[in-house]
Order: sequence, then C-alpha cells, then structure tokens
Amino acid sequence: MLKLLDQGKRVINLDETWLNETSFTRRAWAPKNGSGNIKLKPVTPRLSVIAALDTDGRVWFALSHAKTDSNMMALFLYHLIQALDSETPGWRDDTIFLWDNAPYHSSQEIRAWVRALGIKLIYSGAYSYSAAPIETLFAHLKLGELNVEGQPTGKR
Repeated sequence: MLKLLDQGKRVINLDETWLNETSFTRRAWAPKNGSGNIKLKPVTPRLSVIAALDTDGRVWFALSHAKTDSNMMALFLYHLIQALDSETPGWRDDTIFLWDNAPYHSSQEIRAWVRALGIKLIYSGAYSYSAAPIETLFAHLKLGELNVEGQPTGKR
C-alpha cells in the first residue's frame, strides 16, 4: 500500500456498515424520582451505509434500508463511477480501489462488473481493519452524534 502511495496513486477504500436508527423504549410505573423507561429487547431498524473514502479525504455515501449484497454494491459502484467520471476524467489511470473480502465484494458478479468498468482493485486481508481507513470513518459515525443513545456498535 505504501508503495502505491509513494507512486502518487489514489486509493479509494470502499466498504459498508450499518447504523441503528432508534431504540424503542416503553413507559411504565416507577417509584417517585425513578426512571419510567424500560428497555425492551431492542428492535432497531438498521440503516445500511455504503461509503468510499479516498486518500485525498473525499467521501461518497449511500444510505438505504436494503440489505447490502452484490446488487447494492454494484449500484453504489455505478453511481460512484459516474461521479468520478464527471469530477476527474482519466481517474482510472492513477486510482486503485481497496476492498475487504466480503462475499458481496468478491462475488463473480462484482468481479465481472469491476473488469467491465476497467477498475484496478486490491483486496485487503481478512479482519485487517487497521489497513482500512474507512473503518475509522465508520467508528466516528457510530460513536458520535448519530448514536446519541450509545447503542452497541462493535467499534471502540
């Protein structure tokens, strides 16, 4: 990775995560000055987030209620490519995508789509969160103002 950066390549790290939208609570009788909120087994709709972060600090987001799969990744990639084409013609010459090996990143459908689009792609090793800058962005989203109720996120 460092060699690519030394060569002036732009790396776009692309990944997905989810955010809890809300936590359902219930009001109940409580002793004076006690809390009337009872948390039930959490039923928390998830907001799916697909994001791309490049080495220049640009970020592209997509939010949905759909489960992330190869079709959602292809749709995000299609719109990201359109944005890159309009922002910087010729970006393919010096841009490399970094993905993890999630099944919807490495499916035959996505690999064919990547080849057809002429995208250079490298896959990170399994569970190599420290090599993926997008994970730091996701951690800030999950621990910040979007998670005011402090819902468990798996990020620390």
